Amino acid sequence: MNKILYIDDSKENLERFHYKLNDLFELTLCECPLEGFELARENDYDLILADILMPKMNGLQFYREVTRAPWYASTPIVLKSLSQDESIKLEALEITKTDFLTHGMSFEEIGLRLQNQIHRHRSNKRVSLGFSLILDVDNIQALFENECLGLTKQEFKILKTLSAKKLRSKRDLVESVWGEGCSVDDNNINTHLVNLRKKLEVTPHRVVNIRNKGFLLSVDNQENLK
Repeated sequence: MNKILYIDDSKENLERFHYKLNDLFELTLCECPLEGFELARENDYDLILADILMPKMNGLQFYREVTRAPWYASTPIVLKSLSQDESIKLEALEITKTDFLTHGMSFEEIGLRLQNQIHRHRSNKRVSLGFSLILDVDNIQALFENECLGLTKQEFKILKTLSAKKLRSKRDLVESVWGEGCSVDDNNINTHLVNLRKKLEVTPHRVVNIRNKGFLLSVDNQENLK
């Protein structure tokens, strides 16, 4: 059974969700987001569900803190709010880029949405980039011809961000690797890019810098012909 950490300062909400969803998920309930952060750090969950309107740390702050943590391993985080304020929903969707639970949803719909997020995450745990290069999301490793390239967590996140084979700006990389709204020194970013390029030299894949536009993962055609 899939394990979900549910954080909400409303005991009533926690009890209602547990009653309605305990046949689908193994739920760990938590009333304090600070305690929820520690639970997320110490345990392996399939998904984390957090209310937005909480004291001490709201859901958006919780999302940022978890996704910036060095131990975070891409577990899907879904935010919820019973508020009918559309701006809350839009901000949550923009930041998390996953899903949002809101007022008026049945528990049947909520269960399906959470299952879909878990399934989508699992289906993306092993990503093939072609030419024997594979991203093992579970173990945060890049494998080339079944040999580990020894990427750091930051280098792995950069490579995963570029794996969509779309032009990504430096800001995109910062948000994907260090988190939304985080400020990172250019030298720090460039160091990670240099080290990633060196480790990719044994593969046909190259990180290309498009001047004043961003970065792109490409394939060296000459290498492919060897």
